[in-house]
Amino acid sequence: MEALSARNDTSARGRLTAQLAGIEQRLQNEGEVPPVDFPGGDFLDVAQGVEQQELARLVASRLTERARRLRIALTRLQDGEYGVCAHCRAPIPPKRLRALPDTTTCVACQEQLEQRGAA
Repeated sequence: MEALSARNDTSARGRLTAQLAGIEQRLQNEGEVPPVDFPGGDFLDVAQGVEQQELARLVASRLTERARRLRIALTRLQDGEYGVCAHCRAPIPPKRLRALPDTTTCVACQEQLEQRGAA
């Protein structure tokens, strides 16, 4: 099912590629977990260092996951599946794709998934 016109396809590819490049750059710049300097530091220094490590790991993990989703979106675009709900096969509204370019579901299916997950 072709969901996007050629112009929208190019625009979506550009947005997805730009976002992926930005995330990969952030991962390169921010993805390193700082070492904790234990010798000579008091308990609060060590605790603060561990906290900074955990925050760095969390940021890296979220960026990695976002990059993975953007790569999937680019693959879906290449396969002609971008903009098509993976569950009901209905077109995903362009506004939703602009807001969440890596989404694979329409609003109705996403709501159903969230309701099932909350139950």
